[in-house]
Amino acid sequence: MKYDMLGLIFAENPEAKLGELTSVRALAAVPAGGRYRIIDFMLSNMVNSAVTNVGLTTPYNYQSLTDHLGTGKDWDLDRKEDGLFILPPKETGESSAEMLGGVDVINGVMHYLTKSKMEYAVVVDCNTICNIKFNDAYKFHMEQGADITLIYTKSPKLDAKEVKRNIFLDIDEESKVITDLHVYPTKQKTDNVYMHMFIIRKELLMDLVEDAVAHGKHQISKDIFLPAMQNFKLCGYEFCGYKKKIDNIQSYFDFNMDLLQKDVRDELFGITSNNPIYTKIKDTVPAKYGKNAEVSGSFVADGCIIEGTVRNSILFRGVHVGKGAVVENCILMQNAEVLDNCLTENVIFDKEVVLRSGKKLVGQATYPMVIGKGTVI
Repeated sequence: MKYDMLGLIFAENPEAKLGELTSVRALAAVPAGGRYRIIDFMLSNMVNSAVTNVGLTTPYNYQSLTDHLGTGKDWDLDRKEDGLFILPPKETGESSAEMLGGVDVINGVMHYLTKSKMEYAVVVDCNTICNIKFNDAYKFHMEQGADITLIYTKSPKLDAKEVKRNIFLDIDEESKVITDLHVYPTKQKTDNVYMHMFIIRKELLMDLVEDAVAHGKHQISKDIFLPAMQNFKLCGYEFCGYKKKIDNIQSYFDFNMDLLQKDVRDELFGITSNNPIYTKIKDTVPAKYGKNAEVSGSFVADGCIIEGTVRNSILFRGVHVGKGAVVENCILMQNAEVLDNCLTENVIFDKEVVLRSGKKLVGQATYPMVIGKGTVI
């Protein structure tokens, strides 16, 4: 069944700080899980929810993102009607660093919203990783007679750092009406964590954004949702499942390590729900293992050559681990090389990093080391 709803995905988030990993690419294009990119999860959620008109707002460094997405064929979005729309940044003379917030981004893609025939919109950040059916949230939105539906999850007892990275919702448990928002507070007063996804009538979204722009406002949560509670009905739709917000190096590292757990993989990749995660298909040779190779608890993608020891790690396509080398609790991106007799632990290698023979790199599980793209050590 096709739903009267378009999808709008933010490919960048100014609050996300991934350092070296986003210095050469958009947040949405950051590789994850051995053969995927962050955008694959949210884009697949759209397709699995029968949302076939998807707009992707892009930052200024979006070349690798467009290379990955192409025409949208791998997500069945290369269509004559609707499909995938890449929405470059509005020419304002500002640099990407000066982009102020979600209100400004939506204001820059008004032409896309105006041309769309859909009545409703689901607006999401790219960096919330989950497997969700938006059509279920859409049905909830219609049944509740809501003006805006915010999707949230239950996250009790977060630590102080986590609390400051999240938005919390006060919700009447019987009516599901949102009564208040706590934007990046210092103390957690509720378990309801906003997932940076919301459903709204398209015309209402455009009106609220235009009003916010006219008053010099920039943030969706503080400048649209909070004032809207006075005049509109905001409801909360609860998502019960695995969810990870990738907004710093630690959360990125933890997410990849979570994928080594079978129950997380089965849920996130749709094994239990028949909602698969799609990505760009590449024809490469199978991984090759030397006679002395030892691999346990790891993801090893196509084209890898393993001659040493790999434990609890994510290896992307074309990674080479030399003889006598030990790789443990690491994320090695495409074409990275760990040569003979090296030791790496709790390290993230970007693409084409080379670690020369006999070298040792050790980070901490709570503070992984990141090596930038193309670095030779």
